[in-house]
Formats: sequence, C-alpha cells, structure tokens
Amino acid sequence: MNDFARFAHQDLEEWVAAVFRSAGVNPAHAEATAQVLIRTNLRGIDTHGISRVAGYLQKIRSGEVNATAQPSSEVSDGVLRFDGNGGLGQAVAMEAVRQTVERARETSVSVCLIRESGHLAAIGQFVLEAAEQGMVAVLCQETPPLMALEGSKRAAIGNNPIAFAFPVAGGAPLVFDMATSVVARGNVLQAIADKATSIPEGWAIGADGQPTNDPAEALKGAMLPIAGHKGIGLAMLVQVLAGSLTGSMTAASAAAHGAMSSAGNISAFLLVLNPDRFVGRQLFDAHVADWLATYKDASGDDSRYPGERAAACEAARRVSGIPIPPSTIADLVKIGESAGIAFDLQPLA
Repeated sequence: MNDFARFAHQDLEEWVAAVFRSAGVNPAHAEATAQVLIRTNLRGIDTHGISRVAGYLQKIRSGEVNATAQPSSEVSDGVLRFDGNGGLGQAVAMEAVRQTVERARETSVSVCLIRESGHLAAIGQFVLEAAEQGMVAVLCQETPPLMALEGSKRAAIGNNPIAFAFPVAGGAPLVFDMATSVVARGNVLQAIADKATSIPEGWAIGADGQPTNDPAEALKGAMLPIAGHKGIGLAMLVQVLAGSLTGSMTAASAAAHGAMSSAGNISAFLLVLNPDRFVGRQLFDAHVADWLATYKDASGDDSRYPGERAAACEAARRVSGIPIPPSTIADLVKIGESAGIAFDLQPLA
C-alpha cells in the first residue's frame, strides 16, 4: 500500500455526506450512509466502502434509488415489516436494525422483513450494530442472479450474502459476513478498477460457462458458489427468507435498470435475538467465552475469531487513516467535480 494515500475517517465521512446531500438526499440519510460506508473502510472491507459512492450517485440520478425516501414500518402478526421507500440501503438498514433491536428488548425474538431498499453493501456492518447493543443477529439479502455452477449458460441465482454477529464479553463482537459465491462480485469490479489483467482461478465462469481468470469475461458470466452445490443451497435458503417471504421485486427491478449485485431495490431478512431473555446475560457470556477459548486454543497461538481482525483494523485506521488507492482517488475527484463538492482533503502525513 505504498502508493496509497491515507485520509482521516472523519474527513471522508463529512465529504461523503456532503456529496449525498448535494444529490438531494435528506441530511439524516446522507449522514447515516456516510457513517456506514466509512466504517466499512475502517474495518478493512474496502471493496464495499467509499468506492461505492459513484455507483450509488448514479442510481440516485437514474431514479433507481429514491433520494427523498421516507421509510415506514408496521408490525403485523408479530413481524416488523420495513419499507425503505427505495432509499439508500445503508440508511434504510440502520433504521430497520434500530427498530428490530428495540423490539427484541421486549419480545426476546424480533423478525424484520425489509423491502424496497437500496443496496446494503457489506451487511456485516448491520449485524455488528446489533451485537454492539448486546444482541445476536442474522441478516441475509437477496441479490439479482449473478452466480451459477460451472457449465451453466447464464447466472442462475444471486450470491445472496449472509451475516451474523453476537457480543463477546470483554472482546470485539464476533462478526461473520459472507457472500455465497467464492468471493463477492465487488472483488471483480475492484480488479477492473485497478486495471488488473487477471483474477484468481475459481472465482468465476465466463459467458461460455467455463472457468475464467479474465475479470472482463467474469462480468459477462457468473460468480462461482462456495463449495459447489452447498453454496447454491445456502443461496436458495436466502432466496426464500429474503425473497419469497417478502414478495421481493429485486429481480424485476434489476432487469429494468440493468443492475447486477448492487441493485437499487433489494429485500432482506433480519433476525435479532436477545440473550437476556433466553438464558440470561451471565450464562450466555460464560458459554460464549468457554467455546471460544476452546476454539482459539485448538487453533494456535495466532488464532482469531471472525471480527477480531476487522476490529483491530478499525482501531488502527482510526489513528493512521484509511488507505485509498490512486484509482479510487481519481474517481472521488470526478465525483467532487460533478457534485460541486471538491475532493480536496489533505492526506495524513
């Protein structure tokens, strides 16, 4: 990362919020979106952070995302039904999490169906929010078809991501976030942005259904699932929870706008559980500590559980800054010129 420039997270957050406000996004949603995107970078998930701003602005301009969205919610048959009104996914999901966590404080288990939301990007950010408030949370999101088994003639199903998180007493929350493809499609997009000539074997197939290491061909084909048919099975589970149970229009909306993984109209399924009302906080914390100790002891001196690396990265980047590559900086400069919000932030020394 020697050629990367590092910027203070506060500066980046303020700039991103200003850019979204300039596009007509209401201030609260602009700030929430900026906070989620920049925290994504802080935690080292650079494919889903500030690099997504350009794509979201394009969706706002095309009308695929509603800049002036007014999300609404209702509880029916014990289920929180959250309508994002087409708004930016980060703002929509954060509010959905807030309401779902509040319900779990009183009801032990809270289920939320999210519809009409913009792309959520790294969904682990939202279950992390719940875990930091003491909850166990599971979130899965439907995407348009962009994944298929080798030999397929086209993308067959979304790489429907799944994330879960829970608190760890005295430590960082455990956060696990995965696409059901070998890697998220954002890695291919990043490879193209970085002008890479190849991607690793096993990431994708081309339009001919055969494996490819050409990122341009991968975009014409489909991402490969983790563990073959097992990854497809997990994607089908998400398709039912986040798609069929919500009456999703994700695929239709994506087709209308020519969108792929970052479609502007997605559906998601959120489950939040309150340990206090299951076994009590003390027993829950003790049990988690016990099995994590067994796991780490067996895994070696340098072992970490999911979420520890990201937490360490966040702590470091809050001090040293977020590294941004030249290609992304060039994009941010163009965004600033178009929005009238110059990207003139000073890198950290």
